[in-house]
Amino acid sequence: MLLNLLIKDIKLELRAKSNTAIILLFSLSAAFLLSATIPHPTRIFVPLLLLIFLLAGILGYSSSFLREFDFETIEGLKASPLTPQQIVLGKTLFNILLILSVQIFIFPICYALFDVSGSFFLAFITFALCNSSMAITITALSPLLSHSKSREMLLTVLLFPLIFPLLTNTVRAVNSALLGGVDIYSLIFILAYSAMILSLSLLTADKVL
Repeated sequence: MLLNLLIKDIKLELRAKSNTAIILLFSLSAAFLLSATIPHPTRIFVPLLLLIFLLAGILGYSSSFLREFDFETIEGLKASPLTPQQIVLGKTLFNILLILSVQIFIFPICYALFDVSGSFFLAFITFALCNSSMAITITALSPLLSHSKSREMLLTVLLFPLIFPLLTNTVRAVNSALLGGVDIYSLIFILAYSAMILSLSLLTADKVL
């Protein structure tokens, strides 16, 4: 049943292409604009790319949950054999797949645009871990804000303090990866942070759905 929910979301996205189009358009526009207007963009490649992925995530990731509430299909999901934990996990997996598919397209373009030198593979893997953690965090917050009229603004306000430790450790880890090294402590923090947020999301699923 969890796989069926994931396949349903993938089919909806392939049919509508709304989230993917928004994220790709924003990411490409921001990357080309920043690379053309900022002197020596190589120095700020990591924080700028993090900012692009974060803002793209706020625009796109939350909608997979929110549309269930907007179209009132969440009641159908709750009436299905799926448990609240499986619903949350399915939405989380979908958002992780979405951001990783976008990263596969955007990261090489930004790597070339910003004239970055260093280990492409290690930096890509580190960004994938961070993006997965961001998707987990945004997905966890989405059902909490589903009934609010100002949910987009609240998502941004609540997300920043939760995501800031993740961003700072990602900057350290990616900078180390570009130099060919591995910042073990930052990677452990990112993985532990992701596990903690996902665990809290699953534990509270019965209350927020």
